[in-house]
Amino acid sequence: MQTNITLDFADGRYDFKLPWAACAEVERKSNAGIQVIYERLMIGQAHLSDVAEIIRQGLLGGAGGVVDEQVVECKPAMVNSLVDRYVTGQNPRPFVESWNLAKVVLHTFMQGYEPAQVGDSKKNEETDLTGST
Repeated sequence: MQTNITLDFADGRYDFKLPWAACAEVERKSNAGIQVIYERLMIGQAHLSDVAEIIRQGLLGGAGGVVDEQVVECKPAMVNSLVDRYVTGQNPRPFVESWNLAKVVLHTFMQGYEPAQVGDSKKNEETDLTGST
């Protein structure tokens, strides 16, 4: 089982991972335990701060991605800019996109996932987890 996942987000495709220290930071900022936060996300009672911080910490833990076919490193300034622009800023993407992303990132930490096998005729599991078609 993997606890990291690569997903489309913002302007590219990014690796997301929530190491224990990142989960502790999510707990600190949300003032709740990680299982409480997970339950809130899954039953539709997420706080805005839960969603934003899971995405922020997941990007920092994943450490990179690919934008316009170029490998990028996710340093704090870049991650903060992405979260501000696409999640919390003046003209963010619809909340449901961020909420679904946060659910996948935290679920991957909590439960792990098995990536699709190369040559598998099924839809890519990463797409299934995000609810995309």
